[in-house]
Amino acid sequence: MKKWLSLSLIAALLLPLLTACAGPENETPSGEEGLALRVCAAAGQRSADPLEAVQAGGDTLLFHLYENLMRWEDDGTGHAVLVPGAAESVATEESYDGSVTYTFTLRRDAKWSDGKALTAKHFLYTWRRLFELEDTPAVVSKLYMVEGYFDAKREKNGALLTGVSAPDQYTFVITLTGHYAYFLDEFCAGGLTMPVREDMVKKYGAAWGQKAEAVITNGPYQLSSMSGGEVTVERNRYYHSPKAEGPETITFVPLESAQRDGGEQAYSQVESGELNFLTGLPQSVVSLRSGEGTLEVEPVPATCGLLMNGAAEPFDNEFVRKALAAVVDQEALTAAMGDPTLSAATGFVPWGISNRDNEWSVAEPVQQEPAVVLPEDLINGAQAEQPEETFWDYRAVGDYGSVKAGEDRETQVAGAKLLMSQGGYPNGENFPEVELLYVDTPQNEAAARYLQNVWKTTLNVAVTPRGLSETEARELLLSGEYTMAVFRFDAAFDDALAFLHRWQGKFGPKDGNLVSYADRAYDLLLSVVSASSDSAREACLHDAEELLLSAKSVVPLFYYGTTSALSEELTGVYRKAGGAYFFDGVRLVEEESE
Repeated sequence: MKKWLSLSLIAALLLPLLTACAGPENETPSGEEGLALRVCAAAGQRSADPLEAVQAGGDTLLFHLYENLMRWEDDGTGHAVLVPGAAESVATEESYDGSVTYTFTLRRDAKWSDGKALTAKHFLYTWRRLFELEDTPAVVSKLYMVEGYFDAKREKNGALLTGVSAPDQYTFVITLTGHYAYFLDEFCAGGLTMPVREDMVKKYGAAWGQKAEAVITNGPYQLSSMSGGEVTVERNRYYHSPKAEGPETITFVPLESAQRDGGEQAYSQVESGELNFLTGLPQSVVSLRSGEGTLEVEPVPATCGLLMNGAAEPFDNEFVRKALAAVVDQEALTAAMGDPTLSAATGFVPWGISNRDNEWSVAEPVQQEPAVVLPEDLINGAQAEQPEETFWDYRAVGDYGSVKAGEDRETQVAGAKLLMSQGGYPNGENFPEVELLYVDTPQNEAAARYLQNVWKTTLNVAVTPRGLSETEARELLLSGEYTMAVFRFDAAFDDALAFLHRWQGKFGPKDGNLVSYADRAYDLLLSVVSASSDSAREACLHDAEELLLSAKSVVPLFYYGTTSALSEELTGVYRKAGGAYFFDGVRLVEEESE
């Protein structure tokens, strides 16, 4: 059975083909003829400067305008996978001192949207520029692993960034101080280091990135217009790998405008074809529309966790922490919250974090003795056979660190009461007054009220929830002057290490170890992670997570999700783990067969 589009819808989507802007001689315009998308996928953008756009959460726009050394490509299932971009190949080598060097060979056919060749000097300028700005943005601190970073930052001199060089026109070299499995996708495919043209930056000064004529790009699209946060891009005829089925133009509508009326009107526009794609719908709309074919819930790399400060009474008592954690039912908690975008946590590292055991993250090591030798009992996990892996599958590799013990509810409560007695508080007697802090949002308040109720009814333990602003909550947590808190953790980069590195014993509350957790075995496992790039790294991350959660200083509660809606008449949207969307392959669905 075939399903054909209505003439009215086709008329709405197919606009007259604009006269092509100057491009290669005799080249046939790419893109599905006249297909013009309107998408709402990010906050409004007022600059096409990669650095400014990154700080404003504009990765989705950047991936359409620029191409980094590596890029993202649809794997055929709607997920973005890492492939060579402006570089046609990358070679890695590890030195005896532990440093790792990436050598990128650039494409000879890579060009800017004005037809000029893309060369290694453009990447060299881009990386150095980050350290020569009058006020170096905090986001640049993510590049701390590059050799020369600290000198370049201190002196505001990009030439001191010794870890980057351009030996010739088509070779770009980056040297890191160690193994960082997420380096290629986070920094060699991400927005922070996307190439910019020195001549354009100097020519337009403050206007660079603010208007179409001041922006030259090297990605699949070039800037057409920018006004009031709304950005329109059009096909870059010089892009080396055009997708014939993709849209001719894409207009990025500010997310803020789509949510002014609570999101319901915007969702209706997706249904009518006035808007082709929408993300970030409010809970009220999601709850109302849940189960409809155009609406999808996708993972966000973020975890809401319960923190019990191990440096403060009574949570310096392991029996108390384990007792309170034992009666928390994550499934019941998320069900009570009534938000279909939330899911019960099974570990601290959330769904949506990628597995790093892939060909692009593996360096070729020089034969040498291992940096750290672990006892046998700490590497059992690395020896164990792992289940078959899937995309975005750090969590799918196994239910590591699960806070559920598998017993029925009655058994769990009985065990928790015994633990409380062992901790010196039988039936909750003499348990001190405790505040449960949370950032004042409906989600966090609902979680805090659930915890208050479950501890009172099962263990006779009374806690007082206290809502604070995010600034107030952060200040208290970083000071270490609190007892309990419900708090959200977001990934600074797409890797399990983003959630696990902060809990090392060398860190205190002000460094992110908010519960003063300390375990030598945990620290040893993470030292192996920093020196490894193969499957042993993944196994050690899982083992470290198990150790962390066994102490019950950190109890994962739920994972976050986001929503998206695509017009039923379109297909081809794909998504990067972490949230950026790609529309360069979107096309009309003209027919369907049974």
